[in-house]
Amino acid sequence: MRYSFVDLETTGGNREGNKITEIAIINYDGTQIEAEWTTLINPERSIPWSITQLTGIDNAMVESAPRFYEVAKKIVELTQDRILVAHNAFFDYRFLQREFSELGFTFQRDVMCTVRLSRKAFPGLQSYSLSNLSRYFQISREAEHRALDDTRACLEVFQKIQKVSELSIAEDPQKPLPQKLELKDIERLPQTPGTYFFYTEKGLLLYVGKAKNIKARVKSHFQKAGDKKREQELREHVARIEFLEWGSDLVASLMEFHFIKTLRPTHNRANRKTQFRYTLTLNTESEPGAELRVSTVKDDEEVSLRYGSRKFAQEARERIYKESFAVEADGLFFADQMRQFRRILGTEEVIHRLQEKMQPRELITGDHVIREKGRTSSEFSQVIIQGGELKEIQMIQKDGEMEVHRLESYPDLKRIVARYLTSSPHSLD
Repeated sequence: MRYSFVDLETTGGNREGNKITEIAIINYDGTQIEAEWTTLINPERSIPWSITQLTGIDNAMVESAPRFYEVAKKIVELTQDRILVAHNAFFDYRFLQREFSELGFTFQRDVMCTVRLSRKAFPGLQSYSLSNLSRYFQISREAEHRALDDTRACLEVFQKIQKVSELSIAEDPQKPLPQKLELKDIERLPQTPGTYFFYTEKGLLLYVGKAKNIKARVKSHFQKAGDKKREQELREHVARIEFLEWGSDLVASLMEFHFIKTLRPTHNRANRKTQFRYTLTLNTESEPGAELRVSTVKDDEEVSLRYGSRKFAQEARERIYKESFAVEADGLFFADQMRQFRRILGTEEVIHRLQEKMQPRELITGDHVIREKGRTSSEFSQVIIQGGELKEIQMIQKDGEMEVHRLESYPDLKRIVARYLTSSPHSLD
């Protein structure tokens, strides 16, 4: 087996709104170190004083550091075809997944946790924190709560476990199925686009999801699940899985949202606005060059637009500045250029131009039909739009028989359609 040992430092423990400030990766082939890499990362937000006290990383240290998107390719290359190992592994893993999702990418790796492995290999210790294990094994630490030092300590703990129990290391990093499910419950699932439903023994609906491949997606829920409370509860209580095939990923996405809104599963988020959680906000009191800001928190400003990823929001920001003033928003002299525009045009006119470009555009207008694949070769589906509003999904057989699913025209449903149209060769009829 080949491993990538990883440790992150972040601006806070909650993934919502927090960012990575430092990362270290050590590649290990089971006997020797193959590569070692670390870097500070500019989190594009301020670092709380309490975090600086803990890690020693402050705002000045990360000011000139690369942003995550600048090191993302390096992370992918270093961890490719390796098992990701960390202490409290799913904290680091989920943070990485969140950062990649903000760039519009999926990051998937098999995961091992040295907390779990050390509990099995060395039962009876009072604590399995990295600090306590380091003291127990007399592992020297030069800079505790810094990524490279913690990664090296994690690797040494792993090597101690190797000596004690090869069985612990050789175990499959994927988790077994929930106790109340059998393998046949998974094997019967189709490998087609659709929606799936998790129920308890008593028939309570826990969760609704969608997938391009239902079988593979359901497997991933249980084989690579993390330690979050929701995931643990799903593993404990899921006793029955149902599914609906749709033949089209677009239709599956729309129906997933529809079912979540109408059926209110206990373990789905109350709404799906988090699909478009990034806002581009116009701040009329800002410094020149900072009028438009990208955030995961909705600001109480006059104009704020929502996007599905940080990348899309950033691209919109750059487009608006270019259309308004013919300047590059990430250019070397951008702030000076905007300062000059304010002197020549006046602050009010600068803000007015940006406001004009910030006016929300209609996602879809008019009457249209989007034609998609059906569930079989003798069927096709249609998404019906009237007056810019989503109306229904039609599943139509070649003999003319039609199955209709009515839709509420929620803004996020319209965004799903708009995003689909911009990323696929299909067009509105």
